[in-house]
Amino acid sequence: MYNTCRHIFILFLLLACGIKGFGQLRPIIRRPGVEKRILRETAIERVERVKERYINQRLELKSDESEKFWPVYRRYQAEITAIRVKRRLNSSAAEPDGAEQIQNELNFESDLVNVRKKYTSEFLKFLPAEKVSALFKAEREFNDELIRQLRERNQANSAPGKLPT
Repeated sequence: MYNTCRHIFILFLLLACGIKGFGQLRPIIRRPGVEKRILRETAIERVERVKERYINQRLELKSDESEKFWPVYRRYQAEITAIRVKRRLNSSAAEPDGAEQIQNELNFESDLVNVRKKYTSEFLKFLPAEKVSALFKAEREFNDELIRQLRERNQANSAPGKLPT
């Protein structure tokens, strides 16, 4: 009797684990490009989270400063990103080269400077100047480190004798 109960318990345990394991499967998307886009978005989100932790650590924000800082910083990032997207579209092969493209490039540069000036004054409303300066330094350092790591990964993936994945 004891052996039978033990076998039934083990059977139920295996079934329960199997059912839970199937619940963890993600649907497979077969449309071309969609899977890469989803992975890219999650990678971008991960980079943003790491960047926020890095900046928070470098600035040593207090809780009241943090409450005010992060919403403003996210708006700042959204505006900077929007300008950079427009800039990439202007530099695409579909756009003709010439005087108009040069003028657009200069306009994008001035837009970036204007956004930085605007948000610098916003940041100075609730952060000391030292922390605002440290913010821009931390952003540059983070971007430099990110680029360095991406280059290293790219070189490691394109090493001779290594098969592409």
